[in-house]
Amino acid sequence: MKESDREYVFTSLSRLCQSLISEAEVLCELIDDDGDFDSVVRHISSIEDEADNIIHEIQYYYQENRLFRDPDCMMILEIVMAVEACTDLIYDIAKTFIRLNIYEVKDNIVSSFMSAGSGAVKMAELMNRIRRMNKADTPIKDLIELDHYSVEYKKIYELNMKKLYVDGTDPLEVMRWTAVYDAFMKLFEGYEHVAECGGKYCLFMD
Repeated sequence: MKESDREYVFTSLSRLCQSLISEAEVLCELIDDDGDFDSVVRHISSIEDEADNIIHEIQYYYQENRLFRDPDCMMILEIVMAVEACTDLIYDIAKTFIRLNIYEVKDNIVSSFMSAGSGAVKMAELMNRIRRMNKADTPIKDLIELDHYSVEYKKIYELNMKKLYVDGTDPLEVMRWTAVYDAFMKLFEGYEHVAECGGKYCLFMD
């Protein structure tokens, strides 16, 4: 992989990470009791459209420069696609609230909104570390920290689901919040997948 190709792809990946951070920041507006949920979803949708355009630009670049046969390029593309999937998953969380007519956020899920944002920032830091890494300085600590978001959410998920199914008396309410908790689970599993792809690339480069 030529250095010019690598710089192009990682610069695009940095833009993609910024889209993820922006989506997570807007998602946190749902926590506000006076927040306009429909407006939040529209805003996230517009950011998601930008993320899709970045993916298309990268795919066109790969095609024009015949990078699909290069193992190094393909492993970076795997990271790119994993990050982009996370932008889809934040949009899915926002849509879940609107689709299921939920206009109030439970206190027990607020920390997960915050983790979505801090995890997005950690992901951007990890991508920058991978971009600049060398054999003497691999981002193992950053990989573990990003992966840890999934580990921690699974603990919260089990507590919230148990409480929901023990205390829940309204079947619709149980169904709604099961969908919300599941949507956050998919997001943090997405963060875990990015960490896995990044780790595989680091091993390949070692």
